[in-house]
Amino acid sequence: MVKCPKCGVEVANPVKAWSMIRKPSKSGEMWQLTMGLYECINCKKKFRNILGKKKITIKGILQEIKALEEKVMESAKKRAELEEKVKSLEEEKACLLAEIEALKAIPELEAKISALEPEIAKLKEEKKALEEKAAPAEEKTAEVPPAEAPAPAEEKPSE
Repeated sequence: MVKCPKCGVEVANPVKAWSMIRKPSKSGEMWQLTMGLYECINCKKKFRNILGKKKITIKGILQEIKALEEKVMESAKKRAELEEKVKSLEEEKACLLAEIEALKAIPELEAKISALEPEIAKLKEEKKALEEKAAPAEEKTAEVPPAEAPAPAEEKPSE
């Protein structure tokens, strides 16, 4: 909490906050300052205050750059993985849509089956009747022995 410079009332939260880099000192040090703009709830006076200080070095900047590069590389890998997942999910979706279309044809096929069942029953009855008619004819042919075929002549090898 920060005190108002005019009336001394404590103000909890800044209205606005921002970061800025201070000019380098004579020794070459650079500082990043986080500033806050406050408004007193009692006298309505606006004033600034430093929220934080951070010393900036080239080594620190290089480390931040490396960390950001690593994050970018990780993001690129994740993006590639997600693109592969999207592709596989799209393929799965296409397969499922094809399967749905195939399942839509099932009622039509069931209707055809139910229409063909009476015809199949008639054909089975006709087959049975024809088999019964063919059975007496087979019995008559079984009583007559078949004519014996002559034995094949043996061939003599030629020398």
